[in-house]
Amino acid sequence: MKDLVKSKFMAWLIVLLVLANIVSLVFFWVGHFRLERDNNPKEIFAKELHFSEDQKNIYFDLAKEHHNAAEIIRTQIKINKDKFFQLLKSDKIIDSVKNNAALMVGLSMQSLDILTFEHFKKVRAICTNEQKPKFDELVQHIINSVNNPQQGPPTFKK
Repeated sequence: MKDLVKSKFMAWLIVLLVLANIVSLVFFWVGHFRLERDNNPKEIFAKELHFSEDQKNIYFDLAKEHHNAAEIIRTQIKINKDKFFQLLKSDKIIDSVKNNAALMVGLSMQSLDILTFEHFKKVRAICTNEQKPKFDELVQHIINSVNNPQQGPPTFKK
């Protein structure tokens, strides 16, 4: 009889622990997705600049367009870097080949920088005159964060 009581108790304890784990995972996932959504750079920009609904729609379209174009360039950067570092497998590396491979990496990175510059230029164009100083401040903050990664991700002052 004691074994039956013990096994029922253990079964209920296991069920309770499984349910507690499921509830914990649900809270974690919901919190994670909410935090991810709230820390989305697009959302932060729109919120910090107090974009109207029309501005948000235009901005989100611009951001999607930029993201798609940037992914293509990032893929090319990866390919160029892979080719560059594949040269290490060779015992004799010709300087002109090495320099050309490095140049290709640099050119693809340059095209990404120009794409991003043009994107920010388009976003600034949808800002009102009152929003432009805040936009300039945010962009400078982002650039400083990207150029100094030891500081961590950008945070915006309230």
